[in-house]
Amino acid sequence: MTPFRSIFFRSSKINVQLFNNFRPISHRTYASSSSSLSSTSSSSSSSSSSTNLQIPSTQGGPQAPLEYCSSLVQRLDPEAWLCSYFWPKRERSWFLAYRAFNIELHLVTQTITQPALAAIRFQFWRDTLKIIFSSTEKDFGKIPQHPVAILLGDLKRNRPIQKYYLSNLIETRAKTISLPPSSTTLTSHLNTYNPISTSLLLGQLPILLSPNHSEYSKISHTLSHLSTLLTTISLLRNLPLLVSNKKQINIPNDLSEKYKLIEEEIFRKGSEANGLKDSILEIGTRGMDELITARRDLKENSGKVKPDNVIPIFLSAVPAENYLKRLEALDFDVFSPELLKHDWKLAPKIWWKAQTGKL
Repeated sequence: MTPFRSIFFRSSKINVQLFNNFRPISHRTYASSSSSLSSTSSSSSSSSSSTNLQIPSTQGGPQAPLEYCSSLVQRLDPEAWLCSYFWPKRERSWFLAYRAFNIELHLVTQTITQPALAAIRFQFWRDTLKIIFSSTEKDFGKIPQHPVAILLGDLKRNRPIQKYYLSNLIETRAKTISLPPSSTTLTSHLNTYNPISTSLLLGQLPILLSPNHSEYSKISHTLSHLSTLLTTISLLRNLPLLVSNKKQINIPNDLSEKYKLIEEEIFRKGSEANGLKDSILEIGTRGMDELITARRDLKENSGKVKPDNVIPIFLSAVPAENYLKRLEALDFDVFSPELLKHDWKLAPKIWWKAQTGKL
């Protein structure tokens, strides 16, 4: 084993500061050749950290759908809730409805153990989408009086959103609820779960940008890279939850074989298990690669998102990069309690990205 190791992201340019990227082998690191990546290590709030926040229970109802959606997102997806403050006022309610819809589907997979009951809940949302996208102004009242459904109906009446992406959220979760947590390869995992992240980004794009806009296709392509980034983050964040709650791991089989991972050793030793940190590094590297590629797409605009009004949808990348940087600072200890702590610096970082317009 060599005394020094440096893992480099794939990129067309080689970092001239190569020597500075070398660290002792006891501390793994992302080594970036993209100057757009911040070198500052920062903490991140985990998706599961909402349980540690003193947030009131879900409020609102059919008479106050926005209050319901806002409360639900604040409790269970606090990072999206922080990003929502940088959306225009009217569009913010639709963004929260979209995210609340995703949470409702996620709760089906997490709280219902009987497949038949889960299928009933998924069918309810299928039927709801069918009504929303077939309703006219006259029969708007036929939409189920569920707060999320009411706001989605309002969104459909005012923006050209596609049923395809909303349906994708349902069908992907319905398909994966019975799958084992570990996919055959990392690529197959991304292919299986990426439709969720893609739907949350591309599905919301018409809220801010008309599909007829000349930049729509380019923006969609850049967002597709960010969707892969978000899928890798979800994979990493879910590992500690699976180990503690179900005694399962979701590391793809090809990485388990490559780094000779042993399940029982992971259950007993956590991140100290032989090869686990190296596998976490490889997964995180894949996510960071996608972020670098997305930034490269914006290079001709000096790194800025154009048109300016779509920057809110790119803010989802801020918590993701924040998590990866925090994970790197912890030497890829995905089980570290530090990752569960609320990051007070995250909100200023989101604000700064929103102000500068850069990814």
